[in-house]
Amino acid sequence: MTTRSELRRTQRQEKVEQSIEATSQKHHFLYCLWGVICVTLLGLALLVNSTLLNVNFIKKEVTSSSLESVILSQVNSSLTQYGISTSVLQKSDTDKLINQAIDQIYAGEKIKLDLSPVVNSVNSSVNSQLAQYGLSTSMLPAGSSSAITSNINSMVNSQLNTPEVAQLINGIKIAKTITNFILAISIIGLIVLILKGLWRRHLISSFRWICLWGTILYTGTVMAIHALALQIGEGQPDLGPFISQVANDFQQTGFHISMIIIVVSIVLFILQFVKRKWRPRQ
Repeated sequence: MTTRSELRRTQRQEKVEQSIEATSQKHHFLYCLWGVICVTLLGLALLVNSTLLNVNFIKKEVTSSSLESVILSQVNSSLTQYGISTSVLQKSDTDKLINQAIDQIYAGEKIKLDLSPVVNSVNSSVNSQLAQYGLSTSMLPAGSSSAITSNINSMVNSQLNTPEVAQLINGIKIAKTITNFILAISIIGLIVLILKGLWRRHLISSFRWICLWGTILYTGTVMAIHALALQIGEGQPDLGPFISQVANDFQQTGFHISMIIIVVSIVLFILQFVKRKWRPRQ
């Protein structure tokens, strides 16, 4: 026969066990939640670093978009003031100038384009025409060509270095700092979670769900950013096509990262399944 004291002791023990179980479930939920957040932030940081903050990505986007013609028109407006035909500036020349400008912007510097090759090309063309009459541009006053080049460079660069460009340079600096900070925090957080999961022997069972839900949250965030960018582009007729192009390529790259994370999740699910099947045989 069970005495009252034994019954009370049993009830107290059950309450303690229930409390421990509830605490364990709460800690495991927080563990998984933090894991999902870290996976999502890591994916977003890698995506931003490989697209919007990647100078080669931006070069490709600009030189293959209508934005190149907008920049070209600004350069041509300066060249025509010196009687230089716009036909002198080839697409290869434009690409070099744009790439030079993008390198300078992402390096945190003002735009300082060098249009000497264009002016030299004009001089070569003029020399070939004057040669028919036994004349040459060398007959011009010394330093006149370099003075013209300097004036053209100064005018073009002053037109390109707008307050908006200055804000862009500053924005890129801030974005790099924030993105690298998020990248470092997410990597450190995941390392801590992996070590804790190994210590408590639930790494595979926990991280299969962390990667799965992390993929869903990350992909949803990428799609939301894409939709927001398209909406912003609709309100800017001049930059709309370029913004749409960058947004589409941004989302496409984001989906590639989604595939990597989901593959990791599938592998973990398979490992967990094999682990459960293998355990009874041991």
